[in-house]
This record gives sequence, structure tokens and C-alpha cells, in this order.
Amino acid sequence: MKKARKKWWVLLVTTSGTSLVFLDNTVMPVALPTIQSQLGFSSISLVWVVNAYLLALTSFLLIGGRLCDLFGKRVLYAVGLCLFGGGSWLAGMAFYKWMILLGRVIQGMGGSLIVPTTSALLISTFPEGERAKAIGINTGISSLFMIMGPAVGGVLTQYLSWRSIFFLNIPLVAFGLVTTFWILQPGKRRHEPFHFLGALTMMVAVITLVVGLMQANDWGWTSPATLSLLGLSPFFFFLFYWISVHIDHPIIDFHLFKKRLFTVANISIFLTQVVVMITVLWAIYFQEQLNFSIILTGLIIFTAVSPVFLMAPLGGFVADRYGPRIPMLTGFSILTFALFWLLFTINVGSIPLMLPGLLGFGCGIPLIMSPTVALGLSQAPREKLGAASGITTETRQLAATIGIALLSSVYYTTEAKTGSHAYAFTMSSFVAGLFAFGGVLLVLFGMRGVRSFRG
Repeated sequence: MKKARKKWWVLLVTTSGTSLVFLDNTVMPVALPTIQSQLGFSSISLVWVVNAYLLALTSFLLIGGRLCDLFGKRVLYAVGLCLFGGGSWLAGMAFYKWMILLGRVIQGMGGSLIVPTTSALLISTFPEGERAKAIGINTGISSLFMIMGPAVGGVLTQYLSWRSIFFLNIPLVAFGLVTTFWILQPGKRRHEPFHFLGALTMMVAVITLVVGLMQANDWGWTSPATLSLLGLSPFFFFLFYWISVHIDHPIIDFHLFKKRLFTVANISIFLTQVVVMITVLWAIYFQEQLNFSIILTGLIIFTAVSPVFLMAPLGGFVADRYGPRIPMLTGFSILTFALFWLLFTINVGSIPLMLPGLLGFGCGIPLIMSPTVALGLSQAPREKLGAASGITTETRQLAATIGIALLSSVYYTTEAKTGSHAYAFTMSSFVAGLFAFGGVLLVLFGMRGVRSFRG
């Protein structure tokens, strides 16, 4: 196959894979009541249908990035697809609680191999002048699927079955597997050690942080269990850092963070992903408080994210031509405007009045994410692309977990104090807006003088 055509096939197969992974981040909440009634979950254990996937995905991402560098991109991507497809089949066939929970864990482990391998594949396949555009398309479409998750889950559950959420993945995974072995060349294995102690301490650090954040609203932020987990996490992160800087081939090369633009890119990803998680509250608020149907909610959210199809490649094109600073600053500025516009209009319930904010949200996110991911990966040497991609993806996933925990906590705490759902949602939107404005300041001062991906 000609190289010019091959790169677009690589983009197609990797984008389909990452879209499924990020869709499964948010597709389940609407289906949970039906799953509870059929499989007999308690109200407390039901949340782990969502959390099991997020925990596995977040915990193994950095390991997936390192394994990509060691064993090659084609092998790791294919293994990731097999795990994701197998987990989807097990969860879809579940007649017992343990089956769906195990299936979700296996899905998450597969996703942790797919996502970091994707970015490494795109960087190694596309020439330097097209990388930001390719990553922009991939990131934009996968973000679209994640934002659309609640609406997709609601439609499938209402008109088919909650099982169809999982079975839908299987033919797409099969297509990805066939295309992977057709398009991608086998990689060479690198004979470097894999440090299990570093991997173990990193996983404990991530698990204690994520579980602490996931359970904080139920247990209470000041409960002994929450404080213990959130207290242990920094200790294990420091231990992981200490191990990493004293070995030759660590899972994370912390020297990458000495490059200012790599650090700025990861902070930008973190801020953006926290903001994106406000859409989970949108889906709940539109249905429960504004009494919109599932279909109308889905249409509104789709309207909000529809600019992704145009703005993701546009953001990448502008970044390739003029450098990443211009689209990132423009994106954060538009996003800040959009969130503060919605702050004053969303409680009215008028769709035309909300429209400028919704469209601004959909324009801002891809303008930021397209050049940001490319900026982060451009700072890494070729042999460490998998590890660098694992870091950026881990940042994104941790930000999603922290974002939903933080914004939900603001919502439910404010609601408990005031009794007002509208005011609680307004406060959550205000916090999201502050994160977006933080992105404006980050680009203004952290990227001053930057005119290209090399600085």
C-alpha cells in the first residue's frame, strides 16, 4: 500500500479504537438503574460498574506506554483490542455481578494499551508537518464520543438493551484487528528491563488516589477511609519517583518534565479534561431538572460537540503552520466565554439562548486538544514516544476522574446547603470556568515566545 494512503488508514483504525475507549468512560451511567434491577446490585456497589473500568484504565496506562516502547506498537495495539473486545463480550453476556465487573476491568486494561499506542503510531506514521492535524482529528473525535457517552447509553438502553452497549464494541474491535495486521508493520522488540517494583508503586499510587476520589462523596471527604487513601497516594507517588530516578529504564522518564513545553502541555491537558467532565452533569441536569427527554438531551449535547469535526483538523492545521500557541490561546478563550455564557443561561432552559455557549464549548475543546497533545509528544525522542504518550493519556484520565469528583462534589455540597439544584449547577459551571480561564493564563505566560512545536 502507498505510504500516503497508509497513513490515513492508520488514523482511521486508531481513531476507532480510542473512540471506543473514551466512549466507555461515560456511556454507562444512564444504564445503571436497569443493570441494578436485572443483576441485583446494591446502590453502593452499583457505582463500581463505572468505577471498575476507570480504575483499570487509569492504573495501567503508564505501563501500557512503556510496554509499547518495549514490544512494538502493532503487538500492543492488537493485544489491547483483544482485551477490550473480550471484556465487552463478558460484560454483555453477564448474568452475575462478578461477570460485568470483571468484564469492565478487562476492558479498562485493553484501553490502557490502545490509547498510548495510538499516539505513538500517529507520531511515527505522519510527517512532522501533519502530526498535529492527525492527532487533532483523533483527539477531537474520541472526545466527541466521550462527551456523547451519556446520550448514546441512554438511547441504546431505552430502545435496545444495556447489553447492546457492550456488544456494539465487538464488530468494531474485529474491524480494528483485521486492519491492524493488514496496515501495520511488525515492530522490533527492545531488550530493556521492565521494572516491576516501579510499576507496582505507581499502580498503588494511582489506585489509592482514584478510589479515594471516587468514594469521597459517599464516604465523606473528611472520613478516615478517604483521608487515608488520599494520604497514602502522595507517599507512593514519591516512592515511585525515587525509584524512577535511580534506575536506567523507568516507566516514566521524569527528565521529560525538565522540558518546559512538555510540562505546559500536560497541565493544559489536565485543565481541559477537568472542564470536559462538566458534560456528565449536563446530561443529568437536562433530564432531571429541565425535564428534557433522552433524545432531546442527546441532540443538545451533539449540537455542543458538532464543531469538533471542523475545529479538530483546523486546530491541527493552524498549529502545524503557525505553532501551537495561537490555537491553544484561542481555544481556551472561547471555552472560558462559553462556560460563563452557559453560567447565566442554562438554568433558563431555552435552547436558542444556550446555543452560543454550547457551540463555543464545542469549538474551544478541539482547538486546545489538537495542538496540545502534539506539543507534548513532540518533546519526546522517538524511542520514548510510547512512554510520553502514556504520560499525556494518564494526565487526561486522571483529570477526568478528578474533574468528575470535584464538579460532582461542588454540585452535591451546594445542593445540600441551599436546596437549589439550579444554584448547585451554576456553582459547578463556575468552577469549570475557572479551570478554563486558568488555561488562558497558562498559555499567555507559560508559552510566551513559542512559535513552533520546538519552541
